[in-house]
Amino acid sequence: MENFWLSTNDICKKLRIRRNTVYRWISKHGMPAHRIGRFWKFQKDELDLWIELNRPLSLQQGKQTAKKKTYSLSFTAGDLLFRESLVVASLFLDIRDWNLVREKVVANNLLQAKTLSTTKRICGEVCSRLKMLSQNELELLTETTIQEQGYLLWLAICRRYKFVAEFAVEVLRERYLSLKNSLNYEDFNFFFSKKIECHQELAKVSQRTIDKSRQVLFRMMRQAGLLTTENEINVALLSPRLLNELAENSHPDIFVFPYFEVG
Repeated sequence: MENFWLSTNDICKKLRIRRNTVYRWISKHGMPAHRIGRFWKFQKDELDLWIELNRPLSLQQGKQTAKKKTYSLSFTAGDLLFRESLVVASLFLDIRDWNLVREKVVANNLLQAKTLSTTKRICGEVCSRLKMLSQNELELLTETTIQEQGYLLWLAICRRYKFVAEFAVEVLRERYLSLKNSLNYEDFNFFFSKKIECHQELAKVSQRTIDKSRQVLFRMMRQAGLLTTENEINVALLSPRLLNELAENSHPDIFVFPYFEVG
């Protein structure tokens, strides 16, 4: 049989699955894929063999993983934290030690918070997000434009919080690709209700926390330049350098952005 190359779109049509399912199977279940430039490509013979051996297992394990991993909504501890993140990122690139970064930030009140407890809380949140970025990405964060800094901070939040990442892929990006150019609170409410079905811990969340999560998430998307003040979706203008950085990772980071990838 001819061993020709297939694109991600080909795989979606062949298996009748969504793109984010393809990327999950690549990273979680060893679906054979090859990064060519910015795109994933698949050899038909390799793929057919993997499907034959793993179809039941991959589906079952995917469901089990979703059920076992709980969501964290602690991103409500702050919004995009733009200025604070740049301060902490620059300091880390100087000393390359997260523990020392925390000590210096707190001792010198580098985040200019009103209280010590606030400094510790914000510093902890910022560090937990920035740890999700590679050294190259942190360097880019301190060097690039304000627009792209917003994209990188959004990327860090999505890597840190599964809930935010899934909202970005399943709601923000899907609406953009479907030519539905705006978001509203009902989109969030529907997403949250759907997630309760397989994440029962969300059923225990108070309405006040749900409202705050929604408010903070929309504010972060606006601060990252992905939404206008009227909640219209802005296409992400990712630079070649950032695209190359994203291509270095096995997980599909690009899909947390309203960005159209050809291939």
